[in-house]
Amino acid sequence: MLKNISILVLVSGVLVACGGGGAVNGPAALGADFARAFAQDRNDEAISLANVTLPMFPTREPFNP
Repeated sequence: MLKNISILVLVSGVLVACGGGGAVNGPAALGADFARAFAQDRNDEAISLANVTLPMFPTREPFNP
């Protein structure tokens, strides 16, 4: 039980650090390609990485636990 709570807190912290306030905003802040990969079923065919881009935000404060 404690392990599950710890994992939940850690994942929530990472999502908030991604610039969002929840499960939808955090991964979506990394771009449409990342959000599409994050939302797909784990048994789907893998996404080709040939044209995948991640946005760069040089003015955003970096995540530093």
